[in-house]
Amino acid sequence: MDWYETFDFDENPFSIDARENFDKLVDMEEHVEEMNYRINAGSMLVVEGPEGSGKTTLLMMAADKFGGRRKVVYVDCEILDKNLNITHVLQERFGIIGRLFNKKPKNMILLMDNVNYLSKKNTERIKYYFDQNYIKSIIFTANSYSRAKFSDSLRDRIGQRIVKLPKYNKDLAVEVIMSRTDNNEMFNDQIITKIFKSSKNLKELLHNCEKVAMSAAKKERRRVQMADLKVLSDKKWFGIKK
Repeated sequence: MDWYETFDFDENPFSIDARENFDKLVDMEEHVEEMNYRINAGSMLVVEGPEGSGKTTLLMMAADKFGGRRKVVYVDCEILDKNLNITHVLQERFGIIGRLFNKKPKNMILLMDNVNYLSKKNTERIKYYFDQNYIKSIIFTANSYSRAKFSDSLRDRIGQRIVKLPKYNKDLAVEVIMSRTDNNEMFNDQIITKIFKSSKNLKELLHNCEKVAMSAAKKERRRVQMADLKVLSDKKWFGIKK
């Protein structure tokens, strides 16, 4: 039996996989609405926020809403081969035919994650394909918009369309965990606050909550207790060094 079944969950409620649990985003309604509007309007938007703030999760929500008919392309610039350019990415939507005949789709929705890793040359290509209607709309995510290697002309296209995700704070931490656990009382506010103080961002908060919940599950308890927080100071837990 998996640990989360002790708490009557069918799957891990603290998963940090951005493809899961995007329906439980907290305090993001305004940003989701803005993102969806920009995609439908055919324009660009930058979502700015620190690591672990939910940027990738927002893009997964967009991919789920607008996906289908091979019209959505998601690119994680952090793992993008430096020798690969955006032209090749677009051609991949047509597979080998696209590569052989230099065929590119029209009116694509481009979701560009971690653009602080994107080269300036690729940002110039992106603007070209946007202007040529190969790309209908683009959502960028960045830790820092000012430090991204956007060309001046692309910054002009983006204009003031920049949204900043909410800052990580105690109230947000409590709301996120209560949302993930469907308020089933496995955590109380005091314990979440303690875990919040040991976590630098939402991603780490979820990971730490999982460790603490696993400790309680091992003892066959359905509620987390203060004693379970000891695992957060165990440097050998899951082989992770703090």
